[in-house]
Amino acid sequence: MAGYNIDGDILAQGINCIVRADPDDESGSNPQEIGFVSEANIRKQINLQRAEVIGEILPASIDPTGISVNIDFKGFIPSKSLCIKGIDSVRGGGKLHLKSFNPNDRNFIEKKVATKLPYLDLYDEKHQCIIGYVNWAIPSSYSDTISGKGYVIANCTMEAIGYDNGTDYESKI
Repeated sequence: MAGYNIDGDILAQGINCIVRADPDDESGSNPQEIGFVSEANIRKQINLQRAEVIGEILPASIDPTGISVNIDFKGFIPSKSLCIKGIDSVRGGGKLHLKSFNPNDRNFIEKKVATKLPYLDLYDEKHQCIIGYVNWAIPSSYSDTISGKGYVIANCTMEAIGYDNGTDYESKI
């Protein structure tokens, strides 16, 4: 039998990955763990324009015309007493949790500006490296869901400017 998983690593990094955000700095100099994120998904869509030629089956060229980034988070909302005690994240980390990402409607009405998050990343805690990061994430939808067992789950969708690999995952193309 092969020595699978000899170093204690697992094939999928998900168990080691946490979501962090820096609400103050675009460079992510002081990221805080976002508490109770059970699912995180960041998708980069590269918009393409095909140059179709009459009489040809294949396009003459395919060129990028834009990039869009969508972020989906799902996670448990801690009770108010847990938030007051500072147990906002699974390991008692930072002050951010998914409920923090529900934009205040008054900000839109009075200031007519949207709140943007300067930095957000997926961080591999075991190997201490950033898997990927986005800048200037803005909430595009938010909902709270109550399950039959009484748990309150937050669902937050955001859009961001770009999604890049961390330095340990340098892009080769």
